[in-house]
Amino acid sequence: MNILILFLLLSMLVYVITAAELGISSCKYLGETDPDNKRCHIDAVKLAKISAPCTAFIYDGVTCDESFSIGPSYDLKGIDVIKNLVDFSTNVFLYYGHKDIQAWSKALENEKDFKEVPNIKNFVIEFPVAGLILKNMDYDYTITQDFHIPANFFVHVFNYVKAIKTAIPDLKVGLHVEALGMMFYDDNRTSSDWYDFTKLNEVMDYYVVGFNNFNPCTDDFLNGGIVPLDSTNPSAYTLYKFKIALSGSAIAKDKVYFEFSVNPTVKAEKQQDFIPCEISYNEYCENPTYKEFMCVDNQDSFFEKGKFAKENSKGFIAKFIDLVDRDLKCECNSDKYIAFTMMLNGYNSQEKVTCAKLSGR
Repeated sequence: MNILILFLLLSMLVYVITAAELGISSCKYLGETDPDNKRCHIDAVKLAKISAPCTAFIYDGVTCDESFSIGPSYDLKGIDVIKNLVDFSTNVFLYYGHKDIQAWSKALENEKDFKEVPNIKNFVIEFPVAGLILKNMDYDYTITQDFHIPANFFVHVFNYVKAIKTAIPDLKVGLHVEALGMMFYDDNRTSSDWYDFTKLNEVMDYYVVGFNNFNPCTDDFLNGGIVPLDSTNPSAYTLYKFKIALSGSAIAKDKVYFEFSVNPTVKAEKQQDFIPCEISYNEYCENPTYKEFMCVDNQDSFFEKGKFAKENSKGFIAKFIDLVDRDLKCECNSDKYIAFTMMLNGYNSQEKVTCAKLSGR
């Protein structure tokens, strides 16, 4: 009897370890430092040193080209990052896609011959990730284009995902959706360019809602960040306004995760002064003058985002976990991941964490 109980416990443990889930608090990893390692200190953000309770790790990612070859989306070093991630964690999710919606349409038009699926399988064998997040399917509604989503596009997407899951049964597949797009099409519900969630809900394991460029970084958003819960500015996009669009959408609400930044946003005219790994709370807290051009969340807005995620999603993704406070310049309880902690406490209805340099005052 004792042996049987031990076997059952071990079986449950194996299931917990191998279950592919984003969980309530995933972490998106940038994995970039400066070439000379003088400004961003790679030793401080090595994966093995990350102590934040990340339920999964997410990386952007890989792209499939016109010849159906799969490679890193931005830099050849991305393959090294992916290798390090899968060596470090069994719960890694990769952003995956073609370069834009036109390329997706071309790749999927012959649904009886999804040529890239064998390449995806080979890639996952070499780099055993838990899941993919399909990206670049959002239609660019901000500019006038002659291209529109083909009538049968989402049927192709459905069959494409089914083909991937048939080839790789344990792989999870989800879709990235822009929050601004969801809000735009909430006001344009007859448009055929928006996602057919009724069809996609049957095959997608999750949806990641991103808030990229939700508002531009201007003086209005310096204190509280570019994704405010609410605003006195009637033209500002807010989470309250987004919630209306989310509620009216056919998207499966029990599959939604929010991707919130845990690093600052820089005004457009200042972006060229920074390398990506420098746009962090580490630099913000170390340099008081940065308050003039870095839009940042504070202890209140992080906490409220966590509460919002709890009420309206399955969990949040902290983007980017390695761009918080690697050198402890914010002096927040010796917590390098204080922004993540603030949001997680809001999600878990725990006490709000306070910190003088991130008080918003």
